[in-house]
Amino acid sequence: MKNKAQMGQRLALVIMLAASLLAHETSAANPPASTYTKASFIPPAAPSSIGWPSAAHPTRLMNRIATGYGTYHRSADRPNTAHSAKRRGGSSGGGSTATQPASKKGKIQVMLLQTVPDIGQSGDIVLVSSAVFQNQLKRNGKARLITEEEIQKMEQEKEEQEEKMLEMAIKTKNILEEAMLINLGGQDQCPDNGQDICGVALTIKRKAGPEGNLFGGVNPKMVMDALKETFPSGSWDGKQVKIAKMTDSEGKDVAKMDIKHIGEYTIEMSLGKDVDVCFILSIAAE
Repeated sequence: MKNKAQMGQRLALVIMLAASLLAHETSAANPPASTYTKASFIPPAAPSSIGWPSAAHPTRLMNRIATGYGTYHRSADRPNTAHSAKRRGGSSGGGSTATQPASKKGKIQVMLLQTVPDIGQSGDIVLVSSAVFQNQLKRNGKARLITEEEIQKMEQEKEEQEEKMLEMAIKTKNILEEAMLINLGGQDQCPDNGQDICGVALTIKRKAGPEGNLFGGVNPKMVMDALKETFPSGSWDGKQVKIAKMTDSEGKDVAKMDIKHIGEYTIEMSLGKDVDVCFILSIAAE
């Protein structure tokens, strides 16, 4: 009886030990979060290269570096995003490719920021070699690269400006021709002498002597100032607007376009591209 009791105790002890061992192994395999404790610093082990097959490339080993702090990609394995973005011509966030400078016949187009002898005037778009641009123009701040988009935009703006100037030139011509007819009293008042124009469009008064000699002449600038004052709605500014010729009542050219005597003069004037006008200027004594 005593032996049976001892055997039962031993059996119970073995069962308890087995249960305890099983619980310990289970706890070691799945430790609960509450069992973690902060460990003291342990120097990392020396790095060693390890590898395993990639899911995307089963036949290739992907190198890694194992350290005491974890497993990381080697720098050679990580994609070089900055380099990739540079090769694409933009940022990794999808930036657009930079616009290339315009070029023709192996040369690049640049806009001159200053007048450069033997190359062009300030604002001109010219073709130069890359060496000339880098060594002469860019270094001295005399030019900048210009893109094809900029050239197209500038050409469009230039065409629009030229159309506007043409409209204004035609309007100005009509103003002068109408003024001649109004001052004459109508088209039917023009004398039948073969002249294409008749009637005074503009009158300028100056001090003159008994024989009609002016005390000082009347030059093209004075005529332009009088036109601006008399016909303010006309187009008088711009290098395309200029007096080309002055002739007296006998058809003789006025020397140096400087009028010295009272009388009527025919003025030939350019108002713009392919737009010219002739009108009669009267110089009268005050």
